[in-house]
Amino acid sequence: MSDNRVRCTAIAFVLAALTLSAGCGRASDPVQQARRQLERYPEFTLIIEDLKVEDGFFPDYFLRLRIMTASGQRTAGKDTLMYETRMTEWQEVGEEVFARYQRYLGMVVASKTLDGQRSGPRQAHPPGYQYVGNSQYGSWGGGGFWQFYGQYAFMSAMLGGHRIGRGDYNDYRSHRASGRPHYGPTVQGRQTFGTAGTQTQKTRPGFYQRYRQRSAGGGRGFASSRSSTGSWGRGSSRFGK
Repeated sequence: MSDNRVRCTAIAFVLAALTLSAGCGRASDPVQQARRQLERYPEFTLIIEDLKVEDGFFPDYFLRLRIMTASGQRTAGKDTLMYETRMTEWQEVGEEVFARYQRYLGMVVASKTLDGQRSGPRQAHPPGYQYVGNSQYGSWGGGGFWQFYGQYAFMSAMLGGHRIGRGDYNDYRSHRASGRPHYGPTVQGRQTFGTAGTQTQKTRPGFYQRYRQRSAGGGRGFASSRSSTGSWGRGSSRFGK
C-alpha cells in the first residue's frame, strides 16, 4: 500500500471514529479521542473550528474540529512532509466538555511537532505558533516579525494576517512552559485570538456577532464571569458559525 493511501486511510479512520461517536450521542471528549488516534502521525494539529449551542429545556452543546496532519512522502527522490486538512462533523458534547474548549475558537488545543513536542488544551494557542523559531519553517524578518517560507504560507493564512513578533513569541513560550493558554498579544485590554479575540471579530464576523448577542443576553453568556466554568446558559435558540 502506498504512503499516500496509508495516510488517507489513517485520517479517514479518525474521522470515522468521531462520526460514529457523534452518531451514538454525546462524545466524552472528541479532542482527546482524536488526539489519541493521531499519535501515529509525525505531526498533527487540532483546532476548535466552530462552537454551537442549541437551546431547549436542556441545552445541547456542540464542537467542530479542524484536523491538520503531516506525514512523510517521497517525491522526486526526496523525503517530504505532505500536509492535509480535514473538518469533522459536529460533535455533541456535555456541558463540562464544552466549557473546557469554549474560549478557544480558532485555536490549537492539541498538537505534536516533528521533534516530538506536544501540547494540550491547557496550552491552547493560535495556529502556527508551535513552528515559530524553527528554521525549517521560516525565519525572523524585518521589524522583528516571523516569516513562514512559501510552502508554509497556509500557516500565515490561518492567522488571518496577524504577524508574530518576538515579544509575542516569547510570551507564548512562557505560557506554554507554565501550562497556560496563549491568546496572542493583548491590545487595549483585548486578546487577539480565541472566542473573544479581535482576530475572531475580523475573520468570523457572523460568529462574533452572535457571540456578543448571547453574552449581552439575560442569561449567562459565553464564558460569562458569572460562571466559574464559563459555561453557557439559555439564550438564543441557536449559536453557531
